[in-house]
Amino acid sequence: MKRGKKKWSMFLMAIVSLLVLTLAACGGSDQSSSKEGGSDEKASDGDVIELVVNSWFASDADVPNNVWKPWEKYVEEKTEGRVKVTVHYNGALAKSNEILEGVQSGLFDVGMALALYYEDSQLFPLTVGELPFTAGGDPDKSAEIIQEFSAEYANEIWDGVVKVGVGAPPPNYIYSTAPITSIDYMKGKSVRGSTDSEALLIKTMGGTPTQVTFEELYNSLDKGLIDSFFSTHDVYSNLQLIDVAPYFVDKPIKFVMATAIMNEDFFNSLPKDLQTMFVEDLNPKWEDLFEGNARKIMEKDPEIAKMVKDAGGSVAEFSNKDLMEFQKYGAPVWDQWVKKANDKGYPGEEMLERYIEISREHGVDLEFLK
Repeated sequence: MKRGKKKWSMFLMAIVSLLVLTLAACGGSDQSSSKEGGSDEKASDGDVIELVVNSWFASDADVPNNVWKPWEKYVEEKTEGRVKVTVHYNGALAKSNEILEGVQSGLFDVGMALALYYEDSQLFPLTVGELPFTAGGDPDKSAEIIQEFSAEYANEIWDGVVKVGVGAPPPNYIYSTAPITSIDYMKGKSVRGSTDSEALLIKTMGGTPTQVTFEELYNSLDKGLIDSFFSTHDVYSNLQLIDVAPYFVDKPIKFVMATAIMNEDFFNSLPKDLQTMFVEDLNPKWEDLFEGNARKIMEKDPEIAKMVKDAGGSVAEFSNKDLMEFQKYGAPVWDQWVKKANDKGYPGEEMLERYIEISREHGVDLEFLK
């Protein structure tokens, strides 16, 4: 009888031990779960970490092909598979004007925000690079100047997020439904204005700023609701706007500033070696790819000019004297930016003078501001 009780006791102890081991394994599994499981613990070296990117471009557009896809491959190769990049295209997670909020909230880990949508946010200092006739129309210089300038305001600009990179897409040009025969061609014209700065520039040139969404651009030109607009050559050709507006000025008007940003909690959850890798290698790689994207697109400029001529249009070329007068239209927009900066609590005059100084150091003399 005692011998039977001893066997029964040993059986119960085995069952209890098995339960304890099972519970311990479950607990360990919870602690090593991904961020989708809600764990606040840092990912261990053995975990595969998913980095979620939101792109508001279609998957076959220039930025995905020249930037996001190569960066995805680069990140996965450099981290030896420890980081898996998942890119959602067509603004599946957020529209182009919702990127900052999406990254800050953790809806996705990385996205590219355009400064023009965030004049009333921490990204405001970047909008100085969007003023008319900056950088001599050179995207490389535009990127170099804004990178140096923004570094001096980095704590304010990227507060609560992690900077991946900053730079400029290809430059904006002025396009028109009618021939551009003089620097005063915009007088009496209805022109699409997307920002306060664009609206003031249009008014200074004698035009009427008109609100038109990106999606309505083709039909608005075709129906005569607007006569002119600012955009880049790749958008101009990809949306077949040449068909309805086959005229443009050959000199760039301005740039749009863009910054790729990363969710701060995501970055802090990475193992230290991966944090270092992103800061020293992976993020600078994104910046290099973004600059390269502008150069690749601008290599197609001769093709755009040919397409315009084939469509019965023309490319306007101004003399140096006319170009200087044309650029003077932009001076009030720079004054407006200083006032806005002051109203937001920034030292507007000091910031603008610093931007001009950095521009001069990079070989860009903004003579029209004198």
